[in-house]
Amino acid sequence: MKTYSLTRLLAAGLLLLATSACQKVIDLDLREADPRLVIEANLADDGQPCTVRLSRSTRYTEPNTFPPVGGATVTLSDDAGGLETLAATSTPGLYRGASLTGQPGRRYTLRVEADGTAHVAGSTMPTAVPLTGLRAEKSGFGGDNIYLVPEFQDPAGVRNYYLFRQYRNGRLNQSIFLQDDELTDGRANARPLFARNADEADDLRVGDSVRVDMQCVDADVHRYLRTLTQILQGASTATPANPQSNFSGNVLGYFSAHTLRRRSLLVPPL
Repeated sequence: MKTYSLTRLLAAGLLLLATSACQKVIDLDLREADPRLVIEANLADDGQPCTVRLSRSTRYTEPNTFPPVGGATVTLSDDAGGLETLAATSTPGLYRGASLTGQPGRRYTLRVEADGTAHVAGSTMPTAVPLTGLRAEKSGFGGDNIYLVPEFQDPAGVRNYYLFRQYRNGRLNQSIFLQDDELTDGRANARPLFARNADEADDLRVGDSVRVDMQCVDADVHRYLRTLTQILQGASTATPANPQSNFSGNVLGYFSAHTLRRRSLLVPPL
């Protein structure tokens, strides 16, 4: 089954959404999807600067690449008066900050000016939730599949949204694992990371070195990624709604100020 990196997920979601009619059975003419600016912007509380990746989606009939966008002006500010301009790196389309770092509870604003148009997004970094454990277990349905189970205590009385990324032997699993506490507020959580669209290269085996990153993201980022993954995975039969980016203007993407916690282990015999 096909999986998507975040950039390809965003661009593929655009192709689906931009060409869908208002009906349950959708006849997609992907060749007519116009390219759009794709923005992936992330700031964590790990002491690292903000990174912004700019690319452009392509038409369905064009090569399966996402051209980087250079020559943009990217600025980051916070609600404490901090301001910096992100510098273009040696990697085309990648911009990186230097001085502003992420702090939970602080509001950040990112401004991207490309092709003469400015796009602005804001994100408030949530309070960090500790990732207290990580274990591996076999499928509870009699199968031999191995899944990772992050363990954490959800804070009571506060809506929390989680994004997990999983690595096997240093390779990033392209699936995006989303959770929230709508039904588990204030409870201990131990929900396995199931990938609907699995790649055999991501299958876990005894002896593998694995890592899980847990991000506490804001509601807008969680909603955006959830809508895209539901459509791409065919999880919803409802008419797809255009996912709302937290950027202004007709772009695809998001700006996420999030906390980051990680755990690693070697998969034991099960």
